[in-house]
Amino acid sequence: MNRNKIVCMVFLLAIFITTGEISTVQPSYSSTQAQAQTFIENVLPIDSSKYNITLRNYGVPSLPDINVDKQNDRLYDGNEEVLTYSLDSKDSSIDVICHFNDGNLYICYATTRKGEVITDKAYANVADAAKSFLEKYQAYSKLDSTEMMAMLENVDATKNATITSKDLTLTITHKDLRGTFFGDSINFRWVRIVNGCEYLLMDVAFSDGAFAGFTDHRTRYSIGDTTVNISKEEAIAIAMNYIKNYSYRMSDNLVISDFNVTEDKTVAILKPTMREDNILYPHWSVTLYLNQTYPGSVTSILLGIWADTGEVFFCHYQAYGGSGLPSDANSNSQPSNDNSVYEQLPSSENNEVSSNTNQIILVAVITTVIAVLAIAIVVKKRSK
Repeated sequence: MNRNKIVCMVFLLAIFITTGEISTVQPSYSSTQAQAQTFIENVLPIDSSKYNITLRNYGVPSLPDINVDKQNDRLYDGNEEVLTYSLDSKDSSIDVICHFNDGNLYICYATTRKGEVITDKAYANVADAAKSFLEKYQAYSKLDSTEMMAMLENVDATKNATITSKDLTLTITHKDLRGTFFGDSINFRWVRIVNGCEYLLMDVAFSDGAFAGFTDHRTRYSIGDTTVNISKEEAIAIAMNYIKNYSYRMSDNLVISDFNVTEDKTVAILKPTMREDNILYPHWSVTLYLNQTYPGSVTSILLGIWADTGEVFFCHYQAYGGSGLPSDANSNSQPSNDNSVYEQLPSSENNEVSSNTNQIILVAVITTVIAVLAIAIVVKKRSK
Protein backbone atom coordinates (compact mmCIF):
# COMPACT_ATOMS: atom_id res chain seq x y z
CA MET A 1 0.00 0.00 0.00
CA ASN A 2 1.36 3.42 -0.88
CA ARG A 3 2.93 4.99 2.24
CA ASN A 4 1.75 8.45 1.21
CA LYS A 5 -1.86 7.23 1.21
CA ILE A 6 -1.50 6.02 4.79
CA VAL A 7 0.05 9.33 5.86
CA CYS A 8 -2.76 11.27 4.15
CA MET A 9 -5.45 9.12 5.79
CA VAL A 10 -3.93 9.46 9.26
CA PHE A 11 -3.42 13.22 8.79
CA LEU A 12 -7.00 13.92 7.69
CA LEU A 13 -8.47 11.69 10.37
CA ALA A 14 -6.27 13.43 12.96
CA ILE A 15 -7.81 16.72 11.82
CA PHE A 16 -11.25 15.26 12.56
CA ILE A 17 -10.18 14.51 16.14
CA THR A 18 -8.38 17.76 16.88
CA THR A 19 -10.31 20.45 15.04
CA GLY A 20 -13.22 18.90 13.20
CA GLU A 21 -16.52 17.56 14.34
CA ILE A 22 -17.84 14.04 14.80
CA SER A 23 -21.29 13.98 16.30
CA THR A 24 -21.67 11.19 18.84
CA VAL A 25 -25.32 11.81 19.59
CA GLN A 26 -27.48 8.73 19.62
CA PRO A 27 -30.42 9.74 17.41
CA SER A 28 -33.97 8.54 17.57
CA TYR A 29 -34.58 5.53 15.36
CA SER A 30 -34.12 7.03 11.89
CA SER A 31 -34.52 5.83 8.33
CA THR A 32 -30.73 5.63 8.06
CA GLN A 33 -30.58 3.33 11.08
CA ALA A 34 -33.33 1.23 9.61
CA GLN A 35 -31.43 0.92 6.34
CA ALA A 36 -28.20 0.01 8.12
CA GLN A 37 -29.97 -2.58 10.25
CA THR A 38 -31.61 -4.10 7.18
CA PHE A 39 -28.29 -4.21 5.35
CA ILE A 40 -26.53 -5.95 8.24
CA GLU A 41 -29.32 -8.47 8.76
CA ASN A 42 -30.21 -9.24 5.14
CA VAL A 43 -27.18 -8.47 2.97
CA LEU A 44 -23.96 -9.20 4.85
CA PRO A 45 -22.83 -12.83 4.49
CA ILE A 46 -23.28 -13.51 8.22
CA ASP A 47 -25.90 -15.28 10.29
CA SER A 48 -27.32 -12.19 12.01
CA SER A 49 -29.61 -14.35 14.17
CA LYS A 50 -26.52 -15.52 16.06
CA TYR A 51 -25.44 -11.99 16.98
CA ASN A 52 -26.63 -9.21 19.24
CA ILE A 53 -26.54 -6.12 17.03
CA THR A 54 -25.85 -2.84 18.85
CA LEU A 55 -25.51 0.68 17.45
CA ARG A 56 -22.39 1.96 19.22
CA ASN A 57 -22.01 5.32 17.58
CA TYR A 58 -23.68 7.70 15.16
CA GLY A 59 -21.53 10.40 13.55
CA VAL A 60 -21.90 13.28 11.12
CA PRO A 61 -18.30 14.02 10.05
CA SER A 62 -17.31 17.47 8.90
CA LEU A 63 -14.00 19.06 8.04
CA PRO A 64 -12.91 22.15 9.98
CA ASP A 65 -12.69 25.48 8.20
CA ILE A 66 -9.06 25.56 7.06
CA ASN A 67 -9.68 27.66 3.96
CA VAL A 68 -9.61 24.72 1.58
CA ASP A 69 -11.29 24.84 -1.79
CA LYS A 70 -15.05 24.49 -1.40
CA GLN A 71 -15.17 21.71 -3.97
CA ASN A 72 -13.54 19.44 -1.41
CA ASP A 73 -16.37 20.16 1.02
CA ARG A 74 -18.59 17.85 -1.00
CA LEU A 75 -16.86 14.93 0.67
CA TYR A 76 -18.27 16.01 4.03
CA ASP A 77 -21.06 18.39 3.14
CA GLY A 78 -23.34 17.57 6.05
CA ASN A 79 -25.07 14.78 4.12
CA GLU A 80 -22.63 12.19 5.45
CA GLU A 81 -23.68 9.83 8.23
CA VAL A 82 -21.47 7.18 9.80
CA LEU A 83 -22.98 4.42 11.91
CA THR A 84 -20.81 2.01 13.91
CA TYR A 85 -22.31 -1.30 15.02
CA SER A 86 -21.09 -4.09 17.27
CA LEU A 87 -22.16 -7.62 16.46
CA ASP A 88 -21.51 -9.92 19.41
CA SER A 89 -22.06 -13.57 20.12
CA LYS A 90 -20.45 -15.95 22.59
CA ASP A 91 -17.54 -16.83 20.34
CA SER A 92 -17.54 -14.11 17.70
CA SER A 93 -17.51 -10.31 17.61
CA ILE A 94 -17.58 -8.05 14.53
CA ASP A 95 -17.41 -4.29 14.06
CA VAL A 96 -19.44 -2.94 11.13
CA ILE A 97 -19.14 0.67 9.98
CA CYS A 98 -21.70 1.99 7.48
CA HIS A 99 -21.24 5.24 5.56
CA PHE A 100 -24.31 6.95 4.11
CA ASN A 101 -24.53 9.98 1.83
CA ASP A 102 -27.91 11.62 1.22
CA GLY A 103 -29.47 8.59 2.86
CA ASN A 104 -27.77 6.08 0.55
CA LEU A 105 -25.33 3.46 1.79
CA TYR A 106 -22.15 3.60 -0.27
CA ILE A 107 -19.39 2.23 1.96
CA CYS A 108 -19.29 -0.50 4.59
CA TYR A 109 -16.32 -1.88 6.51
CA ALA A 110 -16.37 -5.04 8.63
CA THR A 111 -13.60 -6.22 10.95
CA THR A 112 -13.59 -9.31 13.15
CA ARG A 113 -12.64 -8.53 16.75
CA LYS A 114 -13.00 -12.01 18.20
CA GLY A 115 -13.27 -15.53 16.86
CA GLU A 116 -14.49 -16.31 13.36
CA VAL A 117 -17.45 -14.90 11.46
CA ILE A 118 -20.60 -16.99 11.68
CA THR A 119 -21.78 -17.07 8.06
CA ASP A 120 -25.38 -17.34 6.92
CA LYS A 121 -24.49 -20.45 4.91
CA ALA A 122 -21.53 -22.48 3.72
CA TYR A 123 -19.89 -20.92 0.67
CA ALA A 124 -17.93 -22.98 -1.82
CA ASN A 125 -15.31 -20.26 -2.17
CA VAL A 126 -14.83 -16.49 -1.90
CA ALA A 127 -16.17 -15.88 -5.42
CA ASP A 128 -19.36 -17.71 -4.42
CA ALA A 129 -19.62 -15.53 -1.30
CA ALA A 130 -19.08 -12.38 -3.39
CA LYS A 131 -21.78 -13.39 -5.86
CA SER A 132 -24.23 -14.13 -3.05
CA PHE A 133 -23.45 -10.74 -1.51
CA LEU A 134 -24.17 -8.99 -4.83
CA GLU A 135 -27.47 -10.85 -5.22
CA LYS A 136 -28.67 -9.74 -1.79
CA TYR A 137 -27.24 -6.25 -2.24
CA GLN A 138 -29.10 -5.87 -5.53
CA ALA A 139 -32.38 -6.68 -3.79
CA TYR A 140 -31.51 -4.19 -1.02
CA SER A 141 -30.30 -1.30 -3.19
CA LYS A 142 -32.52 -1.85 -6.27
CA LEU A 143 -29.38 -1.29 -8.39
CA ASP A 144 -28.84 -3.71 -11.26
CA SER A 145 -25.74 -5.80 -10.57
CA THR A 146 -26.53 -8.75 -12.86
CA GLU A 147 -23.66 -8.02 -15.27
CA MET A 148 -21.18 -7.88 -12.40
CA MET A 149 -22.53 -11.12 -10.92
CA ALA A 150 -22.20 -12.88 -14.29
CA MET A 151 -18.50 -12.00 -14.38
CA LEU A 152 -17.96 -14.02 -11.19
CA GLU A 153 -19.01 -17.28 -12.83
CA ASN A 154 -16.30 -19.97 -12.80
CA VAL A 155 -13.52 -17.65 -11.56
CA ASP A 156 -10.69 -18.70 -9.28
CA ALA A 157 -10.49 -15.85 -6.78
CA THR A 158 -7.14 -17.08 -5.47
CA LYS A 159 -5.50 -16.00 -8.74
CA ASN A 160 -5.07 -12.45 -9.96
CA ALA A 161 -7.17 -11.89 -13.06
CA THR A 162 -8.73 -9.27 -15.29
CA ILE A 163 -12.07 -10.08 -16.93
CA THR A 164 -13.70 -7.83 -19.51
CA SER A 165 -17.31 -7.72 -20.71
CA LYS A 166 -17.94 -4.93 -23.21
CA ASP A 167 -16.94 -1.73 -21.37
CA LEU A 168 -17.04 -3.37 -17.94
CA THR A 169 -13.84 -4.72 -16.39
CA LEU A 170 -13.47 -6.89 -13.29
CA THR A 171 -10.06 -7.02 -11.62
CA ILE A 172 -9.43 -9.74 -9.05
CA THR A 173 -6.50 -9.15 -6.72
CA HIS A 174 -5.32 -11.79 -4.28
CA LYS A 175 -2.74 -11.01 -1.60
CA ASP A 176 -1.86 -13.83 0.78
CA LEU A 177 -0.87 -11.95 3.92
CA ARG A 178 -1.74 -14.69 6.38
CA GLY A 179 0.09 -14.27 9.62
CA THR A 180 -0.29 -10.50 9.42
CA PHE A 181 -3.12 -8.19 10.45
CA PHE A 182 -4.46 -8.07 6.86
CA GLY A 183 -4.83 -11.82 6.42
CA ASP A 184 -5.51 -13.60 3.14
CA SER A 185 -7.17 -10.79 1.18
CA ILE A 186 -9.16 -10.98 -2.05
CA ASN A 187 -10.53 -7.91 -3.80
CA PHE A 188 -13.11 -7.66 -6.60
CA ARG A 189 -13.13 -4.34 -8.45
CA TRP A 190 -15.51 -3.40 -11.24
CA VAL A 191 -14.86 -0.35 -13.42
CA ARG A 192 -16.53 0.95 -16.54
CA ILE A 193 -14.01 2.13 -19.12
CA VAL A 194 -15.20 4.84 -21.49
CA ASN A 195 -12.78 6.50 -23.91
CA GLY A 196 -9.87 5.15 -21.90
CA CYS A 197 -11.10 6.59 -18.59
CA GLU A 198 -11.96 4.23 -15.72
CA TYR A 199 -15.07 4.95 -13.66
CA LEU A 200 -15.28 2.87 -10.53
CA LEU A 201 -18.61 1.16 -10.06
CA MET A 202 -18.10 -1.20 -7.16
CA ASP A 203 -15.39 -2.71 -5.01
CA VAL A 204 -15.89 -5.74 -2.72
CA ALA A 205 -13.21 -7.12 -0.40
CA PHE A 206 -12.79 -10.28 1.68
CA SER A 207 -10.18 -11.14 4.30
CA ASP A 208 -9.51 -14.72 5.38
CA GLY A 209 -12.70 -15.70 3.58
CA ALA A 210 -14.85 -13.21 5.51
CA PHE A 211 -16.49 -10.07 4.13
CA ALA A 212 -14.22 -7.07 4.81
CA GLY A 213 -15.98 -4.23 3.05
CA PHE A 214 -17.40 -2.69 -0.09
CA THR A 215 -17.69 0.62 -1.91
CA ASP A 216 -20.48 1.40 -4.37
CA HIS A 217 -19.93 4.63 -6.32
CA ARG A 218 -23.19 4.16 -8.22
CA THR A 219 -25.16 5.37 -5.21
CA ARG A 220 -23.15 8.58 -4.93
CA TYR A 221 -21.73 9.62 -8.31
CA SER A 222 -23.11 9.84 -11.82
CA ILE A 223 -21.08 9.95 -15.00
CA GLY A 224 -21.35 13.11 -17.09
CA ASP A 225 -19.96 13.84 -20.55
CA THR A 226 -17.26 11.24 -21.21
CA THR A 227 -15.74 13.08 -24.20
CA VAL A 228 -11.94 12.97 -24.40
CA ASN A 229 -10.64 15.45 -26.98
CA ILE A 230 -7.19 15.94 -25.47
CA SER A 231 -4.53 13.26 -25.94
CA LYS A 232 -1.92 12.38 -23.34
CA GLU A 233 0.77 14.16 -25.33
CA GLU A 234 -1.40 17.26 -25.71
CA ALA A 235 -2.14 17.28 -21.97
CA ILE A 236 1.58 17.19 -21.18
CA ALA A 237 2.25 20.00 -23.65
CA ILE A 238 -0.53 22.09 -22.07
CA ALA A 239 0.94 21.47 -18.61
CA MET A 240 4.45 22.38 -19.72
CA ASN A 241 3.21 25.63 -21.23
CA TYR A 242 1.05 26.45 -18.20
CA ILE A 243 3.84 26.28 -15.62
CA LYS A 244 5.83 28.91 -17.52
CA ASN A 245 3.64 31.43 -15.69
CA TYR A 246 3.24 29.43 -12.47
CA SER A 247 4.89 30.42 -9.20
CA TYR A 248 4.53 29.91 -5.47
CA ARG A 249 5.50 32.18 -2.59
CA MET A 250 7.63 31.34 0.43
CA SER A 251 6.90 32.73 3.90
CA ASP A 252 9.59 35.38 3.47
CA ASN A 253 7.80 36.64 0.33
CA LEU A 254 10.35 34.97 -1.93
CA VAL A 255 8.56 34.06 -5.18
CA ILE A 256 9.68 30.80 -6.80
CA SER A 257 9.20 30.41 -10.55
CA ASP A 258 11.01 29.36 -13.78
CA PHE A 259 10.91 25.61 -13.13
CA ASN A 260 13.04 23.08 -14.99
CA VAL A 261 11.22 19.82 -15.66
CA THR A 262 12.70 16.36 -16.17
CA GLU A 263 10.42 15.63 -19.10
CA ASP A 264 11.14 11.90 -19.41
CA LYS A 265 9.74 11.38 -15.89
CA THR A 266 6.45 13.15 -16.59
CA VAL A 267 3.35 11.16 -15.66
CA ALA A 268 -0.10 11.79 -17.19
CA ILE A 269 -3.10 9.69 -16.14
CA LEU A 270 -6.66 9.89 -17.42
CA LYS A 271 -9.09 9.67 -14.52
CA PRO A 272 -12.51 11.02 -13.47
CA THR A 273 -13.23 13.78 -10.99
CA MET A 274 -16.12 16.09 -10.13
CA ARG A 275 -16.80 19.24 -12.10
CA GLU A 276 -20.10 20.09 -10.43
CA ASP A 277 -22.32 18.37 -7.90
CA ASN A 278 -21.49 14.64 -7.83
CA ILE A 279 -21.05 14.27 -11.58
CA LEU A 280 -17.82 12.77 -12.89
CA TYR A 281 -15.92 14.01 -15.93
CA PRO A 282 -12.61 12.78 -17.37
CA HIS A 283 -9.47 14.82 -16.80
CA TRP A 284 -5.74 14.41 -17.20
CA SER A 285 -3.78 14.34 -13.95
CA VAL A 286 -0.29 15.47 -14.99
CA THR A 287 2.70 15.31 -12.65
CA LEU A 288 5.75 17.27 -13.79
CA TYR A 289 8.85 16.14 -11.90
CA LEU A 290 11.44 18.88 -11.46
CA ASN A 291 15.15 18.39 -12.12
CA GLN A 292 16.03 19.68 -8.65
CA THR A 293 14.49 20.35 -5.25
CA TYR A 294 13.16 23.89 -5.11
CA PRO A 295 12.73 25.98 -1.93
CA GLY A 296 10.15 24.44 0.37
CA SER A 297 11.25 20.89 -0.57
CA VAL A 298 9.22 21.12 -3.79
CA THR A 299 10.05 18.30 -6.20
CA SER A 300 7.10 18.26 -8.62
CA ILE A 301 4.04 20.13 -9.86
CA LEU A 302 0.62 18.53 -10.23
CA LEU A 303 -1.93 19.80 -12.74
CA GLY A 304 -5.51 18.89 -13.55
CA ILE A 305 -6.60 19.37 -17.16
CA TRP A 306 -10.13 18.74 -18.43
CA ALA A 307 -10.00 16.08 -21.12
CA ASP A 308 -12.74 17.64 -23.24
CA THR A 309 -11.59 21.28 -23.38
CA GLY A 310 -7.93 21.17 -22.37
CA GLU A 311 -8.58 23.79 -19.68
CA VAL A 312 -6.23 23.72 -16.67
CA PHE A 313 -8.47 23.78 -13.60
CA PHE A 314 -5.85 22.91 -11.03
CA CYS A 315 -2.13 23.54 -10.50
CA HIS A 316 -0.16 23.06 -7.31
CA TYR A 317 3.37 22.31 -6.13
CA GLN A 318 4.16 18.95 -4.53
CA ALA A 319 6.61 19.06 -1.63
CA TYR A 320 8.71 16.23 -0.21
CA GLY A 321 9.24 16.27 3.53
CA GLY A 322 7.83 18.70 6.05
CA SER A 323 10.30 21.52 6.69
CA GLY A 324 10.31 24.95 5.11
CA LEU A 325 7.12 24.36 3.15
CA PRO A 326 5.68 27.20 1.07
CA SER A 327 3.09 29.22 2.93
CA ASP A 328 1.13 30.26 -0.13
CA ALA A 329 0.86 29.88 -3.88
CA ASN A 330 -0.02 32.27 -6.65
CA SER A 331 -3.55 32.98 -7.82
CA ASN A 332 -3.38 30.19 -10.39
CA SER A 333 -3.02 27.61 -7.66
CA GLN A 334 -5.69 26.07 -5.48
CA PRO A 335 -5.80 23.30 -2.88
CA SER A 336 -5.89 19.85 -4.37
CA ASN A 337 -9.21 18.48 -5.51
CA ASP A 338 -7.62 16.15 -8.01
CA ASN A 339 -8.78 13.04 -6.16
CA SER A 340 -11.57 14.51 -4.07
CA VAL A 341 -14.11 12.17 -5.57
CA TYR A 342 -12.62 9.16 -3.87
CA GLU A 343 -13.14 8.26 -0.24
CA GLN A 344 -9.90 6.26 -0.20
CA LEU A 345 -7.92 9.50 -0.55
CA PRO A 346 -5.13 10.37 -3.03
CA SER A 347 -4.32 7.71 -5.57
CA SER A 348 -1.29 5.98 -6.94
CA GLU A 349 -0.19 6.78 -10.45
CA ASN A 350 -1.46 3.54 -11.88
CA ASN A 351 -4.72 3.11 -10.00
CA GLU A 352 -6.78 6.16 -9.11
CA VAL A 353 -9.20 4.32 -6.88
CA SER A 354 -7.37 1.61 -5.04
CA SER A 355 -10.05 0.16 -2.79
CA ASN A 356 -8.20 -3.02 -1.92
CA THR A 357 -8.64 -4.94 1.28
CA ASN A 358 -5.64 -3.37 3.00
CA GLN A 359 -7.08 0.11 2.59
CA ILE A 360 -10.58 -0.96 3.61
CA ILE A 361 -9.34 -2.63 6.78
CA LEU A 362 -6.95 0.21 7.61
CA VAL A 363 -9.65 2.84 7.23
CA ALA A 364 -12.03 0.68 9.24
CA VAL A 365 -9.55 0.39 12.10
CA ILE A 366 -8.74 4.12 12.12
CA THR A 367 -12.42 5.04 11.91
CA THR A 368 -13.20 2.69 14.81
CA VAL A 369 -10.44 4.28 16.92
CA ILE A 370 -11.88 7.72 16.20
CA ALA A 371 -15.37 6.59 17.15
CA VAL A 372 -14.09 5.12 20.44
CA LEU A 373 -12.13 8.28 21.26
CA ALA A 374 -15.13 10.46 20.49
CA ILE A 375 -17.37 8.38 22.74
CA ALA A 376 -14.75 8.48 25.51
CA ILE A 377 -14.63 12.27 25.35
CA VAL A 378 -18.41 12.53 25.61
CA VAL A 379 -18.55 10.09 28.53
CA LYS A 380 -15.79 11.99 30.30
CA LYS A 381 -17.66 15.29 29.88
CA ARG A 382 -20.91 13.78 31.19
CA SER A 383 -19.16 12.39 34.25
CA LYS A 384 -17.97 15.84 35.32
